[in-house]
This record gives sequence, C-alpha cells and structure tokens, in this order.
Amino acid sequence: MATQSSAAPTVGQLLQDAEKLPTRDFEVFVVKVLRLNASRHPAGLPPDESALLKKINKPFPQKKMSRFLVLDEKRQAEALAPEEHKELLGLVRQLEKYDAQRINWIGHLAVLRDVPLDHVMEQLGLNPISNG
Repeated sequence: MATQSSAAPTVGQLLQDAEKLPTRDFEVFVVKVLRLNASRHPAGLPPDESALLKKINKPFPQKKMSRFLVLDEKRQAEALAPEEHKELLGLVRQLEKYDAQRINWIGHLAVLRDVPLDHVMEQLGLNPISNG
C-alpha cells in the first residue's frame, strides 16, 4: 500500500503532473481548477465594475462594422459613390462616438480601481494605436 506524504504538493509539482495528463483529462482538470478558484472568490467583481466591463466589452455592431469596412475599402480604391461616401461618414461618426464612450467607461473603471488609465487598458488587453 502506498503512503501519501502529508506535505502539500508545490505549484511546480502540480504543473509537472498536469503536463503528463492526456488532453481531455487536462481540460477537465483546468475547468475544475477554475471552478475552485471562482469558489474561493465568491463575491466576484463589485457590481459597478461588472456593469462597466459589460459596457466596455460590448462590441460595435457587427453589421455596421462590416459595412464600414466594405465602404472604407471602396474609399481607398477611390470607387465610392457620393451616397456611399455620405453613409461612410455617418458610420465614422457612429464609430467615433462608440470609441469615445468606451474610453469614457474605461476611464471610470480606472477611477474605481484607483489605477492609471493605461494600466486598465493593459489589464483589458487594449493597446492604443500609435500614429508613429
């Protein structure tokens, strides 16, 4: 009969054991670890942060974005009809408004977390586009 050590395994030992698991067992293990982690933090995010994150992560409507990309491609090819140009300008305004509102929400989240805006953007995986 094998005896078990009373010492808890180290993170390194757990990772080594996890590496040896077949893919399906590894995926089940990961899900269980994530559930365990969630159960240790039952409160989750404060409601105000959660509400802001939902707003921040809501994408620009796909249909409008697809149309914007089509029209922008035509603009670059200098094949845009006057009515399409007007439509493109309207979509640009909508996209700019969406982006401005989103950065406003990110700014509110930074204030709530008491961290700089660029830190929150980094946490969210958002990278500013440089013009350089």
